Amino acid sequence: MKNETMFSGDGQVRRTVLDNGIRIVTERMPFVRSVAVGVWVHAGSGDESLQNNGIAHFLEHMLFKGTKTRDAKTIARSLESLGGALDASTGKEISFYTAHILNENLELAVDVLSDLLQNPLFDKNDIELEKQVVLAEMAGAQDEPEEMVFDHFYKNVYPRHPLGYFIYGVEENIRRFTRHDLKSFKRSRYAPSSTVVSAAGNIEHDSFVDLIAQSHFGSAAGRGEVFDKISLPHVKARTKVTFRGAQQAHICYGARTFGYGDQRRYVLALLDVILGGGMGARLFQNIREKYGYTYSIYSFAELLSHTGVFGAYLACDKKHIEQSIQHLQIEFDKIKDGDISDEELEQAKAQLKGNIIMGLESSSRRMRKIGETEVFNAEHHSHDEIIDLVYAVEKKEIEELIRKLFDPNNTSITILSS
Repeated sequence: MKNETMFSGDGQVRRTVLDNGIRIVTERMPFVRSVAVGVWVHAGSGDESLQNNGIAHFLEHMLFKGTKTRDAKTIARSLESLGGALDASTGKEISFYTAHILNENLELAVDVLSDLLQNPLFDKNDIELEKQVVLAEMAGAQDEPEEMVFDHFYKNVYPRHPLGYFIYGVEENIRRFTRHDLKSFKRSRYAPSSTVVSAAGNIEHDSFVDLIAQSHFGSAAGRGEVFDKISLPHVKARTKVTFRGAQQAHICYGARTFGYGDQRRYVLALLDVILGGGMGARLFQNIREKYGYTYSIYSFAELLSHTGVFGAYLACDKKHIEQSIQHLQIEFDKIKDGDISDEELEQAKAQLKGNIIMGLESSSRRMRKIGETEVFNAEHHSHDEIIDLVYAVEKKEIEELIRKLFDPNNTSITILSS
C-alpha cells in the first residue's frame, strides 16, 4: 500500500492506494463526533450504449435489494436504527454511495457499504419488482418540466453521445434488463481501479485504511474495461421540446466547458457567482426583478472528467420566451464586453470565500470535495490554497472564458413548452 500526505494546514488530507487499486482519501475533523463516508465509482450513464441506457441507475437500485448476508430491509435499517443515513445517486459519469454515522459506528458503515457493493444477489424476483419502482421514478421525473428541460439540454449539448443520454434510461430497456446485464455492467465498470472511498470527520486515516482493507472492498479484484470515448459532436444550437400541460416555458441557455481538473474552474466559479449566485446576482436583479418575467432563475455548472456544462435556467410565461432568451444573452454579452467592475469582482470573491469557509463545517461537504477531486484525478488543494486561487483571478480571465465558451458554435438553447 502506498501512503501519501496530500497537505496539512486547516485539516489533513491523506491518501492510500490499496494493492488492488482502490484509492482511499480522508480528512480528519477531530471537533465533530460523526463521519461521512462516500464510495465513488467511475460509472454512469455516459458509459452506456443505446441498448443498455439506464443500466447504471438500475444497478444502483439493485445494489440495495440484498446481499448474501443482508436482505433489503436489513440494509435499509442498518444505519437508520443508529441515527445514521445511507444513500446513493447516479450521474453522467459517477455512481455515488454514502453513509453518515456517528464515528463509533464507522466499522458497521464500512461493512454495509462494502457488502452491498461487492456482494449483491441480483435476485430475479427483486429485479422484476424493482423495474416497477424505477419506472415509477422515471414517470415522476417526466412530470417535472424543470428536470426534463435539463435532460433535453444535455441531449442537445452532447447529441448522439452517451453523455446526452437520460440517466433514467428508456422504458423498453428497463423492462428487458436481466441479471446477466447487471452483472456484466458491474463487472466492466465497478473495478477497484475505478473506485474511490472518501471519508471526513472524526477519523484516523490509518485505522480507516485498515477497515477498508479488511472489508469486502479489500478482497475486490478485477480490471474494468477501458472504453474509448467517441469524439464530442457539435452542439445543437436551438431545440424546442413539447411538454403537454406545461403552464410555463422552461429554458436552458448554456455551453460545453472544460473538465473538472482544469484550473479555470475557479474562474468559472466566479462567473457562476456573478451571474447567478443568489438574489444579488445579475440574472436575478436584471431579469427577474427588472422585468418580472420569471420567478425561478439561476446559473448552473457541472464539470465531468474531460468536459462539462455551464449556463442559465429560467421559467417564464410562454409569451415571454423570446424576450427572456434575449435578456439572458444580453447578460452574458455584457460580461464578454468587459462589464465587470472591480467592486463586483471583489464581492463575488468574498461570497465564494464565505461559501468555502462555511462548507468546512460540514463533514459531508468535505468528504464530497476530496472524493470528487480524487475520482476525477484532479489536484488536491487545501481550502486556503483554493481561496488564494480564487482571489488570484482577474477580470480579463472571466471575460476571456465567457467569450471562449459562448462561441455561437458551442452554445445551445433548449426550450420546453406546451
